[in-house]
Amino acid sequence: MFVKRRLAVILVAGLAMCFGLGAVLDASPADNDIKLPKLEFREVKLDNGLRVILVPDHSAPVYSIDVCYNVGSRNERPGRTGFAHLFEHMMFQGSENVGNGEHFIQVLNNGGGMNGTTNEDRTTYFEELPKNQLDLGLFLEADRMKSLNITQANLDNQRNAVQEERRQSIDNQPYGRAELDVDNLSYDNFAYKHSTIGSMSDLNAATVQDVSDFFRIYYAPNNAVLTLVAISMRTKRWRKSKNILLGFPRNLSRRKCCWMKSRTTASAARLFTIRWRACRRSSWRTTFPPAIRRKITRCSNWRSFWAEATARAFTSTW
Repeated sequence: MFVKRRLAVILVAGLAMCFGLGAVLDASPADNDIKLPKLEFREVKLDNGLRVILVPDHSAPVYSIDVCYNVGSRNERPGRTGFAHLFEHMMFQGSENVGNGEHFIQVLNNGGGMNGTTNEDRTTYFEELPKNQLDLGLFLEADRMKSLNITQANLDNQRNAVQEERRQSIDNQPYGRAELDVDNLSYDNFAYKHSTIGSMSDLNAATVQDVSDFFRIYYAPNNAVLTLVAISMRTKRWRKSKNILLGFPRNLSRRKCCWMKSRTTASAARLFTIRWRACRRSSWRTTFPPAIRRKITRCSNWRSFWAEATARAFTSTW
């Protein structure tokens, strides 16, 4: 009798919870009617070549700033890999008017956050800060774009940090090198064939002059896009910000990497599709451009290529 009564109580409690939860779920859309803000994108190109994208948003008293440089591991030359990722670290080591590590202190002490990421095609840095600190975010980005503090001490410090990151994420991880092998087998072009983090030997061989040249060529206003979210073009803040961003000239020595022969190597899937179609078409010599025809002649049997790549990636011992 006691057991039956206990089961009945549990059943009633369970039904009550179900009906109560259903009522809460039914009421939640009406009670929490959240409307996403309508965002408008406005692009301005400054006299020094810097592209600025403004996204007005007044739903919160904060703003975001992102500076995306058109440089990644695809721009590195053989024997000097890992530079793009190394600069992700070097850009926080101080500049002409900002001390070593002060970038973090200034942003965090004003209630903000920041980070940076690197891949094959771009390097980006971003901060979130209160709107009354707009000048601070722009000043920090402009100062390190103009006058990064590249010294032997900073290079040695951040080179050790990058090498330790490689040990933790790749060298000392089970199957950590599998992705490196897949990239190496998937692309014919050195631009995408090597890893973004670089090799130990290339990082050890890097000199201050190498790093300075890389910075001079690629870290320039005419090779970057700056995005400001929550800032309007009609405000006094933008007019003042424009003067800060115009404080340094464009880089006339910027160049594209000469060893990146074709953009077709940007995607392994696209590369395999091109080879497959070429093998099936008898008129591929006239229908495909010269850059793709050279790739086709280097690998006529894409099926064996893909089989080798997958087998080596997942069956190799490290």
